[in-house]
Amino acid sequence: MSFDVQPLTRAFAAPSVDRSSSAGRRTEAAFSDSTIEGVTPPIPPEVWDQVNAAARLAESLHAQGQGVRFDVHKLDGDVVASLVDEDGSLLRPLLLGDVIDVDKLAHELGQEHSS
Repeated sequence: MSFDVQPLTRAFAAPSVDRSSSAGRRTEAAFSDSTIEGVTPPIPPEVWDQVNAAARLAESLHAQGQGVRFDVHKLDGDVVASLVDEDGSLLRPLLLGDVIDVDKLAHELGQEHSS
């Protein structure tokens, strides 16, 4: 199984977060109760920052005719990532730790193109 990461077509804005002291007094039980009732807790702004950074990197790679492909390794079932060209041909394997750290991957790929 494999899938390609496509660039996002729009940026996401993080919802505002209430950081007042009353919001901080929410107990673990109250959090569990609201989750059970179908209320999803807000996504933290730092997560949205990473989503936006990943989208910018995907758009940059797409503009260069490249992308990131994730596959399941045939022997051990682990997830593997690859840098591919626009035809899906392998350019080089990527370490998952680098792919997850968007800033590190952007820096590494930027160094590749400046050499």
